[in-house]
Amino acid sequence: MVRLALAGSLLSAGFWIPSAHGQTPGLSALPPAPENPRRYDIPAGPLSAVLARFSSESGVLLAGAAGLVQGRKSPGLQGVYSVPAAFDAILAGSGLQAVWRKEGEYVLQPVVAENGERTMATVAVIAKSDRDQEKRDGVYLDNVTNLYQGRKELERNQVHNAADVFKSMTGVYSMDPRNGNALAPNIRGISGQGRVPVTVDGTEQSTDIWLGTMFGVNNKSYVDPALFRSIAVEKGPSLSRGVRSGVGGAVSIRTIDPADIIPEGRSFGIESKIETSGNTIGQRTDPRSYYGRDYRDLPNAVVGTSGNVTITPTTPLRQRGSKDLLNLQDRSFMLTLAGRNDMTDALLSYSERSKGNYFAGKRGADAYRNNDAYAKGTEAYFPNTAKLYEPGAEVANTSSETSTLLLKNNWYLPDRHKLGLSFMRTRLEFGENNNSQALMAYGLNETGAIKAGSIADTPESRINMDTWRFTYDYKPGDNPWVDFQSSLWMTQVDGKREQTGGANYFVLNRDTVFDDWQSCKRNGKPVSGSFLLCLLNPVLKSPTPPAKQPNTDGRYNIVAASTQWTDHNRIGADFSNKVRISDRFSLTFGGEIQREKLQENVLNLYKDAGSGLGPDGATLAATTQIFGPRSGRREEWAGSVNAEWTPVPWLTVSAGTRYSEFWAFDDGLAERRRKQAAGSEITQERTGVKLQYAALMTNAELQQVNSLAKAMVDAVGTYGAGSPEYAAALAAYQNNMAQHGDGTGYRMINGAAYWVQVPVVVPVVNGKVDSSQSPFANGTLDLSKTVTNPQTAGVYVLGANTTEPSVPGTYATYVPLETSSRGTQVYSTPSASSKWAQPEERKGHAWSPVMAVTLRATDYISLFTRYAQITRFPSIFEIASTSVGTTTPFQAQGVSKPERSTNWEIGYAHDLTQFFPRLRQADVRLSWFETNIKDFIERDLYLNVIQYERKESAGVEFQSRFDSGGFYGSLGATWRKRQKLCDKDYAYSMDVYYNRVPECMTGGFADTVTASSLQPKYSVNAELGFRAFENRLESGIRALYHAKAENRQLDELLGGPLASIWSGKSAPQYYWHSVLLYDLYAQFRVDKTLALNAGVTNLTDRYYLDPMAKIPVPGPGRTLSVGLRLSF
Repeated sequence: MVRLALAGSLLSAGFWIPSAHGQTPGLSALPPAPENPRRYDIPAGPLSAVLARFSSESGVLLAGAAGLVQGRKSPGLQGVYSVPAAFDAILAGSGLQAVWRKEGEYVLQPVVAENGERTMATVAVIAKSDRDQEKRDGVYLDNVTNLYQGRKELERNQVHNAADVFKSMTGVYSMDPRNGNALAPNIRGISGQGRVPVTVDGTEQSTDIWLGTMFGVNNKSYVDPALFRSIAVEKGPSLSRGVRSGVGGAVSIRTIDPADIIPEGRSFGIESKIETSGNTIGQRTDPRSYYGRDYRDLPNAVVGTSGNVTITPTTPLRQRGSKDLLNLQDRSFMLTLAGRNDMTDALLSYSERSKGNYFAGKRGADAYRNNDAYAKGTEAYFPNTAKLYEPGAEVANTSSETSTLLLKNNWYLPDRHKLGLSFMRTRLEFGENNNSQALMAYGLNETGAIKAGSIADTPESRINMDTWRFTYDYKPGDNPWVDFQSSLWMTQVDGKREQTGGANYFVLNRDTVFDDWQSCKRNGKPVSGSFLLCLLNPVLKSPTPPAKQPNTDGRYNIVAASTQWTDHNRIGADFSNKVRISDRFSLTFGGEIQREKLQENVLNLYKDAGSGLGPDGATLAATTQIFGPRSGRREEWAGSVNAEWTPVPWLTVSAGTRYSEFWAFDDGLAERRRKQAAGSEITQERTGVKLQYAALMTNAELQQVNSLAKAMVDAVGTYGAGSPEYAAALAAYQNNMAQHGDGTGYRMINGAAYWVQVPVVVPVVNGKVDSSQSPFANGTLDLSKTVTNPQTAGVYVLGANTTEPSVPGTYATYVPLETSSRGTQVYSTPSASSKWAQPEERKGHAWSPVMAVTLRATDYISLFTRYAQITRFPSIFEIASTSVGTTTPFQAQGVSKPERSTNWEIGYAHDLTQFFPRLRQADVRLSWFETNIKDFIERDLYLNVIQYERKESAGVEFQSRFDSGGFYGSLGATWRKRQKLCDKDYAYSMDVYYNRVPECMTGGFADTVTASSLQPKYSVNAELGFRAFENRLESGIRALYHAKAENRQLDELLGGPLASIWSGKSAPQYYWHSVLLYDLYAQFRVDKTLALNAGVTNLTDRYYLDPMAKIPVPGPGRTLSVGLRLSF
């Protein structure tokens, strides 16, 4: 493993290969000036990595040859050293020495042997330490499993939207990647609601986005990849300094800095980038241009009874042609200015990108055309997307407009104090499919109601985001007790989206006569009423349209009925300090606080709440007000401490803990209840489930029933119906019935007599049926128990006065008396005083320990193990009270307990330069992980937010790389061993009599959002590239493979008797077929000023669906990109 931070720009032409005995030209014979010693804590490792880190911390430049450090190791550096003494310690035993050249610069040379000859020749190069290299090396050195992309990797491949930045990161996905220009990370099958925090320059960038009643909420981070300089991903929780970790890990993004722009040795730099891509096309029309227009003036507008206006596109979705190879419909521009002096540096950057709708690929579309939508298994989950979005056709609502302004300013004050200021403003406007409407369009296409190519572009979503950050660092080199970092930051997100489920186009008033006339001409029947009106009404059957009613005050103008506004503000602060108590022991402690306020509003213009999920959307809009966006406040603060101890050079132990607290309040519900707004009151609460069943009579009991029944008949025949004898016989019969079951008597079921039993009411606790109190789950009653020929006495038939013989056979001892697998729901009605009760404040606290051990078994082999816990408190959406059911809201208080994740990892890393010493880098890392999240927060069948017992995730991850100088490459792979959602009570509630649903379901239960977060069982990322022309040309190919979605457990369930009870009421799952994608890239540096780049994504033009897509939209087809960069 060679982490070569020494290879870079050539030293001046006068620096030549030294002779055996002479002084090297350019090297001073004078000793370096005295320097203040400072403390270092650099672990042992490859010599290149140790030198790179030392160069970064000390600020010195180093000259040397690439081959000098290959295959060499260093004991590291712990303690207080001057620069010369530090070099001596680092290079001890290596046969190398650092020779002082001038202030701040050293040259790496072989030690001169006694015979005056050097031990090896050298071609000198010079470079400042590569700050990305340490992070790249950390993938194979750090105890926590992680991935890293620097600016070089990020610029290799063009991205269609923000989610594409994860494509090279094995096992890291973004949920719903083709819908909206945002990140929604999924790591190891864990995603959503702050489980994988996304930070940009240390500021948290996420907000809850409502996707409609059926799909619920998604947690997205709106970002502009144009200004990214690096992405670091940690898999699993940690106490890593400067990382905001969650139960699933963390995504830490950094934007460009002045050092990225200013050439070495200069005080000012300018960088300009221009790029364009093909495979896109501008929208057919501006979807917002219809607002404010009289709907009657639009020949392609059709109005419905509720006021919805459907505007049919005048042209279908277009097919890709040769002119779309590179048509400037996707273009971007970035200009950056940066400067520095001894006291300060500053950066000003502006980026802009305009992108039309992309075209889908063509090859492999049959996999999404002939799936059986009614199959008894997960085959029905593979959508026939190609019927709606044809191969090679334009994909509507995938356009975007992005602009970002970035300002940074750092001040380097005396005594190593540093102040930093940054501001970023991002404006996003992007096409976004309304998930509920997209689902209906897909269903209508399956039935043939709408044709391929008829999907219209809808009004774009708009997100405006401002970020401020102030930092203060203090790192005196000679004080081991102070290594201080702190920041104060704020983010503001304002959004406007058409996502309530209501109509994008709507009119508050209809010109009914004109609408009926128009409908008669188009469909042969009026908007409402019989088709005979078109034949008999003289106005409607006339070929001349009726006179339009005056458009007074714009009453017939089109407005939006689907608008959702989001105002999400966060303010936070954090600090940390690292104390080096000794050369082998350090302590890092820190704290953070964050406050957020979310205000979301929706528009509902419908006068009628609707009666179902019809295309009119009235029900969707109404239920969005009940289920949907939230408004509230939330605070969280935490403190942590982490100790790192290296008792011997080959062993490092770290252990720490984090204490955190939170507070949250549902302002939205509180306000609605203060105003007693409809739909926010507590009308009833689900308190239990009633189970009705019957028990098999014994033969003796049946004989007694027969005898008493016959006695009644005989008494009537002998004494008459009004006689005391009959009254006594009837009383005896009724008394016998009252002594069995619920006293109502018996039923004949499948030829046998059963006593009707007293119903059992099983309580609902925390939103779930308590299975421990159910006789059918705790072993009290066993529905599988049977009796053969239990009744031989026959059954006396009152009306016929005869006894019919018993039917021989095997009968169940107990049988349910209802067909519903979920029982009969039991509700309680609140008192009048609690109907408008205010929501409660939510509070919580927790400790979360972390421990890790790194064993460097040899100079080339490292073993890792770590145990980590972390606590996630509920988000604003999750603490908010949820009313459920479109007509009967129930009381639910949201959740209050935190999720608690426990993560185990074992890793093995090997530096293969041990076997391939000529390679600069050759590393592999293998990791096994297992994660268990207790009290996992999710929604249920009724769209209530509840807590499931646990979520489990386990698997194996592999990462590798090599670099020979001329060729380089990497290979990463993941294997998902297990990804399940578990809850004994919830599984029981789906089948309350037979309890046949497994306690743990792969993916998740029906209607849960986590069911759609199931990662591919196998995925592979590979890259192979080469360098030529003195590294001026760099070109390569990337391959991405995702296995077909697979859920054998669900297949077995859907193919058996449980299929009918599994069907969900809301969010469907969309599965994907396996796909292998290839991307090409090439970068050529013409000179110091000009660099050219070109690339092709989806080289083979595959038609594919991304894993974990929430709507069936194909990914982009083959796309050519070209660009240039000018640097001054």
